[in-house]
Amino acid sequence: MKVKLTTKSKTNKYISIISILFFVINITNAQTQLIKLNGTVKNDSIKLQDINIKNITSNLGTTSGKNGHFTIHAKKGDSILFSSIVYENRIIKISDTHINSKTITVYLEPDFYQLDEVMINNSFKLDVTNVPVTRGTIFNNDEVSQRKAPNARKLSDPNANAGGLNPIALFMSITKKSRLKRKAKKLKEQKIKLLKQEFPTTILNQYGDEFYIKWLSIPKDKINLFLDYCQANGLDNYYFSNEFVIKNFLIKQAVKFNTLKK
Repeated sequence: MKVKLTTKSKTNKYISIISILFFVINITNAQTQLIKLNGTVKNDSIKLQDINIKNITSNLGTTSGKNGHFTIHAKKGDSILFSSIVYENRIIKISDTHINSKTITVYLEPDFYQLDEVMINNSFKLDVTNVPVTRGTIFNNDEVSQRKAPNARKLSDPNANAGGLNPIALFMSITKKSRLKRKAKKLKEQKIKLLKQEFPTTILNQYGDEFYIKWLSIPKDKINLFLDYCQANGLDNYYFSNEFVIKNFLIKQAVKFNTLKK
């Protein structure tokens, strides 16, 4: 027995199909729609200007302004490159936290240039063109200088022979590069130490409150206390680790922290 559809039934059927298609299209558009993100680039508390910012996925780019602020359009999963000749490059992947808050804060580290070491061997040749010397010092004697009459003052005054190359200035000239390298290394170590101290604040801004509340079951008013607990248990040792390793550490610490809290 065949059932004949009425005009009203056909109309309802078409409306249902159109509604489903419209729903699917809306979901697809929501997933691919670019969101305008307001961001800030910093080095510690210093806001950085003229940092190159590029959405690698969409090939859209911009630069940070006077106060380190910038705006860029992106969607979840896009990779944003932050580059500068002064600071180390960094790539941030857009997450739900960025999309929901429509903000992004990025911290960059200075890029220290390595200085070449000074190598001294048997074939070392001294360059004295920039070495401070006493006035009147003669480096090369030619035939004319050899024919000059003896200096009567040098023969009678014991202080007249003082002069020539300054040994302290010579030593400082030879060791200049190695001293600069040690100084740069010390500055870098101090900078990394300071950045490690700020690491809890950095990952708090990076992951957002939702990560700690939803995934780690940490109450909002206990997040800072939890990060202090993690810092005491070696969080700064994970400063150079990737996001997966850091989050794995936080998850393990959250279990211990919640147990202590109970």
